Amino acid sequence: MDEQQQRMFDEVAKKFNSSGKALKEDVNRLQQWLETQTHLPKILDEHALCNFMILNKCSIEIAKKKIDNYYSVRAKVPEVVYKMNPKLHHHKEFNSMIYLVDHPQLTDDMYKLTFFKVKGETVSPDYDPVNFTRKLVSMAELKLRYDVMYGDILVLDCKGFTLNVAMRITPLMFYKLFVVLYDGVMSSRVKAVHVLNMAPPLTKILQIIKTILKPKIFERICIHSNEDALKKVIPLNLLPTDYGGKGLSLQELEDALEAKYAQNQELFDRLDEIKVNEELRPEKLEDDDTLGFYGSFKKIDVD
Repeated sequence: MDEQQQRMFDEVAKKFNSSGKALKEDVNRLQQWLETQTHLPKILDEHALCNFMILNKCSIEIAKKKIDNYYSVRAKVPEVVYKMNPKLHHHKEFNSMIYLVDHPQLTDDMYKLTFFKVKGETVSPDYDPVNFTRKLVSMAELKLRYDVMYGDILVLDCKGFTLNVAMRITPLMFYKLFVVLYDGVMSSRVKAVHVLNMAPPLTKILQIIKTILKPKIFERICIHSNEDALKKVIPLNLLPTDYGGKGLSLQELEDALEAKYAQNQELFDRLDEIKVNEELRPEKLEDDDTLGFYGSFKKIDVD
């Protein structure tokens, strides 16, 4: 990692009563621990391990569990993790319908901005919500290796979404393919979700989400009556021109993301192949239910 990223990791570590020196020492311990975990593939670099520490508030023991989850969950949701390769047809098909992009620059308080918006007037009836999750997970793989993953701010533009298409997001799908991966593996902290252009019928989706998320997380979902409201909550230099900001357009952000995918094609090809060798696991995975492997709908805290 470069010096700027190292300084940012140092700054975030302080937020969790740690330090850059302690973070580096803990990452070294994680690397040594991984060498003893012969059942796990070796694909996480130092930068990714730093992020696992930050995502888990600099707790090395929790980071170990989440790293094991990162590998073990692949056998439980193969329809996502083994079909997220950006070279696959459904990735390109999804891109033809939807902007799902993040900004390469973090906000001043080090949050990552992610934008979702339908291309055109109405989303295609062929839209498959599983492809949303696949792309989100592939973006997380890049963030692990290039960003400082302190937290996320999501902007979801519902314009062009019909109720029939939106209702394909079932409670099980939201839980298994979003909450499990987003929280149970990545431990991502959501600072805010800004929702635009939500037609009244789409509020049914919020009711599904409300049954799954903890109240304090659900309360971070902000419904805006107009797009101008984004100018008050997103820095103008990062807000896309599509919403009246001075930042890169959604198309420019998509082009930059696709270029990053192309640069990391070898990584995604390797991710397609990795599997946990359970026969070599030193001890049984303690709590499969944490990842929802048994289909439970207990509420997840993503903070």
